[in-house]
Amino acid sequence: MKKSMLARDGKWKAAALVAVALLAGCDQAASPKEQASAQASTAVVVDAATGLRWLRCALGQTWQGGRCVGEAEALSLMDAQERVQALNTKGHEGISQWRLPTIVELAALRRCDHGLVDETFTLELSPEREPVTVPRWCARETSVPTIDSARFPDTPLRKFWSGSGSEAAQHFYAVDFSNAWIGQNEAAEATHAVRPVADR
Repeated sequence: MKKSMLARDGKWKAAALVAVALLAGCDQAASPKEQASAQASTAVVVDAATGLRWLRCALGQTWQGGRCVGEAEALSLMDAQERVQALNTKGHEGISQWRLPTIVELAALRRCDHGLVDETFTLELSPEREPVTVPRWCARETSVPTIDSARFPDTPLRKFWSGSGSEAAQHFYAVDFSNAWIGQNEAAEATHAVRPVADR
């Protein structure tokens, strides 16, 4: 009888230890702080709302110790597309679906201290695509750059190419993160920075 109770006590202790270990493991896996910390150590940031994967640094910069080091490249639209394709060829950061962001995706990265104005731009795209509407700029004065500097550190105060525009009208769209302005009539030969994005 005594031996049987000891065996049962031993089983209960073992079960309790397993339960504690499992709970500890669940707690670690579910910790948002730890997940954010792990994500912050990589050169790619994932947008929780859209699932889009963004390079933290502009092309030309390098992710080092939580910062974007170096100068962002100033590229024409064609050069920007070629550089993004080169990232795909080598599977940069383990991803081979990099592309230029749409104007809506790029404009959504804007961050202003007092939000964006209610006034909007309607932007024409290719004939087969519907126009899109985006807020114009920041409401009131704001700190710069107009982007989340924790997710995208050392963002240069300049325009970034989107992959949107009207080839028929020969104008393309960019976002200026020095003031959150949408560049509406960008010539393909203009030179801007590039922040590639990949779908989930």
